[in-house]
Amino acid sequence: MTELEQTPVSRATVADVAADTDLSADALRAALGDLQSLASDSPGVASVDDLVYEWRTAFRDDPLVERTPDAYHLAVPARVWADFAERLDWSDAERDAVEAVHTAAFAPEHDDTAARPLVLGR
Repeated sequence: MTELEQTPVSRATVADVAADTDLSADALRAALGDLQSLASDSPGVASVDDLVYEWRTAFRDDPLVERTPDAYHLAVPARVWADFAERLDWSDAERDAVEAVHTAAFAPEHDDTAARPLVLGR
């Protein structure tokens, strides 16, 4: 995948969410790529696989909802999104738009109001 395509979220989903925000589709794809890069290279882990393993052992509730060959579909605590947003220095608008993309990409049958959807490429 190229840097702008390293997220498992479809271009159509990104375009749909971008149309409802102040961010362009390109800016939103870049923010999604930044998130994927950070998840892939977080301190103490060597990959997204390692990060998901850490979360599965550290969180009270297992965040893994679904694993596909290309992605992990996770339901994470709000603090995970807050941490990513802070580390990426996102504005509120960027964070809201990126979260909206992940919510749109998340299967509706896995909706859980106590956790936030997060889809990471493997």
